[in-house]
Amino acid sequence: MEQGTEEWEYEWEFVESGHWGGVKRTNFHMTDREAEVWWAYGKPGTRRLEETQRDRVAHKASLEPYRGLEPWKGGGLPY
Repeated sequence: MEQGTEEWEYEWEFVESGHWGGVKRTNFHMTDREAEVWWAYGKPGTRRLEETQRDRVAHKASLEPYRGLEPWKGGGLPY
């Protein structure tokens, strides 16, 4: 990918059946290319949430909340 190229990612909404089913949201972002291999992609009720659009290249996630939890350093969750 060239520098400055935008790659949009979105949260998705889907419908799950069964006892705990209903309309649900992914609560994480995926590009269209990633969503194409997702089990709910293309099924009735699945939709991309346009209002959650963000540029993956420009989005920088802070790793600060995860300091000390690196399992490869002997860390872990406090429970």
